[in-house]
Amino acid sequence: MIRGRDEIYEVSLPDLKLGKKLYGAEGYDVDGIVENATGDDIDGITVTDRFGHTIWLNPKLKEIQDAVDKAVGTRRARIVSWDRTRSKFLVQVGSPSQAGALYFYDPANGSMQRYSWQNTDLKGRMLSPVTTIRYMARDGVEIEALLTLPRGRSPKALPLIVLPHGGPFARDSEDWDWWAQYLAETGYAVVQPNYRGSSGYGTVFARRGEGQWGLKMQDDLNDAIVDLAKKGIADPKRVCMAGASYGGYAAMRAAQRDGALYRCAISYAGVSDLQAMQRYDGKFLYGKTRGDWLKKQAPDYRSVSPRFGAADFSIPILILHGREDKRVPVKQSRMMAAALKEAGKPYDYIEQPLGDHHFTRAEDRLEFLKAMGAFLAKYNPA
Repeated sequence: MIRGRDEIYEVSLPDLKLGKKLYGAEGYDVDGIVENATGDDIDGITVTDRFGHTIWLNPKLKEIQDAVDKAVGTRRARIVSWDRTRSKFLVQVGSPSQAGALYFYDPANGSMQRYSWQNTDLKGRMLSPVTTIRYMARDGVEIEALLTLPRGRSPKALPLIVLPHGGPFARDSEDWDWWAQYLAETGYAVVQPNYRGSSGYGTVFARRGEGQWGLKMQDDLNDAIVDLAKKGIADPKRVCMAGASYGGYAAMRAAQRDGALYRCAISYAGVSDLQAMQRYDGKFLYGKTRGDWLKKQAPDYRSVSPRFGAADFSIPILILHGREDKRVPVKQSRMMAAALKEAGKPYDYIEQPLGDHHFTRAEDRLEFLKAMGAFLAKYNPA
């Protein structure tokens, strides 16, 4: 890790002295490496800048990647698997606007055969366009975000959905996102901010999130509205926030703290009580390289836990959770719903009997989308 970002260097043994730098992505962390077939060298380096891809150091694999890239045109191709001899490959082909397909590729005969569609209903359909944008937070920190605009509509004064990612040690990039595409196809502009504390931008940016759970991290989300309104893209009077996991927490927090900016909020598998979450999972936001980041984030758990601010909720909220969620227990949403009921605040609550944390079942995704669509049509129609 040099200059606060993950990069790839040669290292001598046994003194671990850094040697030649093999690769570094300006402004981004390197994700990892691809070992060669014998495990004594590396064939490639994986990185996510605007989107995830592999920098191939192996000349043969680079040649194959170049050939595949040429074959798929404006779409993006990523080699995701190969046989032991690395002579036959599975290649994922698609774009942020297309679910795409998985192909079998044999360079020996140049054939590329479709193995399966990623989505058998959408197949190769191109949906709404996705771009990477940047804006300045109120304290001068630059935030990168994804913006999905509804195809066929003028990008002016659109209703907006702020869709923060989970984690929060994660980030969104230009990849296929069924949730954002559904919202855009319904008529909404969708912004997905990589707020401070997100991963992939180096340690300095990650550490900006320390002490800011539900505070400056939340401000970063709100500042996206200001930026898109200034550009004329979004109507600041027609905004809702939606998210899952940490994004679900952020939606609850928006309804509690920033209701003047939003018409409604939607939380899937959100955290409502940070102290209860830490009791459930002692490693909640704890990592060997970061220490107890949660305590730095929120020394006063109660003040940033939406469950204890139910009386302050000023907009309707839709809460969904799966009973089989092992990452964030369903009790987190049950407690939030109970607190809202006691406070006499408007909310809808749906519990999915077989739902987990990751929308594994298509049936749960479909139920969620239908419920969200109906909720938005009522409180923030497109």
